[in-house]
Amino acid sequence: MWYGFLGGAAAWALQLVLGYGIEESACSQGISDTKPWITLATVLLGMVALGSSGAAFLTWRWADRRGDTRGAVSFLALTGMLAGLFFVVLIALGGLQLLTLDSCKQG
Repeated sequence: MWYGFLGGAAAWALQLVLGYGIEESACSQGISDTKPWITLATVLLGMVALGSSGAAFLTWRWADRRGDTRGAVSFLALTGMLAGLFFVVLIALGGLQLLTLDSCKQG
């Protein structure tokens, strides 16, 4: 349940840190070809976020079958499904930004 609820946000935060770290270390060493690493990080972490949305969906179905009387598990699962999809979009846009903009050039 917690992976479904927080997995997308954690994947997005990790993508932000990894993307910045890859770009910063490559620029400081004079390496300009970071596209394969950024693409790999973006795709893998996008799959983690999409997987968290799938896990939230399975939790939602499980809670529906078990009769979640208070609705807390169903609420967290539904929120996790929507948030997971939202974070997939954010990860894709962040990766697209890192791939298209050349951050090593000043000016």
